[in-house]
Amino acid sequence: MFRNASLLRRTASFSALVTCIGISVANGAAPSGRVADSSNAPADFTKTTCAELAAESTENRSFALMFYYGYMAGRSGATTMDEAQLPSQLTRVRDYCNIHPESTVVDAFIQALKSTMNP
Repeated sequence: MFRNASLLRRTASFSALVTCIGISVANGAAPSGRVADSSNAPADFTKTTCAELAAESTENRSFALMFYYGYMAGRSGATTMDEAQLPSQLTRVRDYCNIHPESTVVDAFIQALKSTMNP
């Protein structure tokens, strides 16, 4: 439970923004046709393409984008987040994915955010 109301508002705002960006990714990139493996085998999320992400449900895309953002921040050693930059950062990832649906989502983050995150 969040004790800090400001943190709760920021988390809710972040989730809403990621949902909007996730919907935009789906509208721009065509699915690859690859069906997700329904087994319990571990998945290598670094190989997920933008097209595969776009083919997911809105809820799954939103969760995945939040996950990838955190993964990339951790990978770069970031311990803070500039909330003012978040919308433009996720928009750049979305735009990159729309242009390069065959790219992995990790590569999309790297290419779109190379000036702000250094993986």
